[in-house]
Amino acid sequence: MLHTMENGVLSVTVRSLGAELWDIHTLGKTSVSCLWDGKPEVWPRRAPVCFPWCGRVEEGWFQEEGVRYEAGPHGFVRDLEHTLAERGEHWLRFRLEWPGDSRRWPWAFTFETLHRLEGNRLTTTCTAVNHSTRPMPAQLGFHPGFRCPLDPARGLEDYAVRFQRPEAPDGTDLLPLTRGLFDQDSICFQDLRSAWVRLEERGTGRYLQIDLEGAPYLLLWSQPGIPGFLCIEPWSGYPGPGHDMAFRPGVVLLAPGKALCRSMMLTAAVE
Repeated sequence: MLHTMENGVLSVTVRSLGAELWDIHTLGKTSVSCLWDGKPEVWPRRAPVCFPWCGRVEEGWFQEEGVRYEAGPHGFVRDLEHTLAERGEHWLRFRLEWPGDSRRWPWAFTFETLHRLEGNRLTTTCTAVNHSTRPMPAQLGFHPGFRCPLDPARGLEDYAVRFQRPEAPDGTDLLPLTRGLFDQDSICFQDLRSAWVRLEERGTGRYLQIDLEGAPYLLLWSQPGIPGFLCIEPWSGYPGPGHDMAFRPGVVLLAPGKALCRSMMLTAAVE
């Protein structure tokens, strides 16, 4: 089911499956669609949340107390139906209750996703609480895909990723987008000093900005050739070798009753 909220500046639609952002567009004189539209032949998702782990698991499985669990990329909350628990004029709160099982994930948890609009900013806050009787390993990441180019009349060469501080591989604050940039898969940044990163349209002053507070890892990803979208992904953790989820880089071991909370703030300066 789709749920929409507007504030006169932005319109945001969220799908209850995965509590996933489904559409973001401006409400000014010229409506600009910011989010990738999920073409199934290219990349069918739009802005999934990664939990209880980020990225791939070695050989597609992990082990806990001698039991083997199959594990696809980026966890599984993105593939489950979330309940719209509450809503206001400019916010939507979704809730998922996971009882723990012997096939996917043995720990019980609740997972809440709050999407809140304020001006041209959209903040998504995810909170996971461990309801098991033993510590639960957890990583949480955001995987939004943005239209690139934002303007269909422009080409890829008109866009770049800009960091607040020099973080690009060449020592500058600017990473130009090129067709071959993701031929070898994603680009990972660790221990960034920048408070934000932008998808920037050159010469116009237009950009989409993601704040990076609380995200020690940042991934940039698209399909080879960048066929219409760019993912800017702030993660709390990262894949690592082995089959013990407790030893993945950036993992948090949540004690019973404790919470992991992370937010992603998007600023859409595209009008």
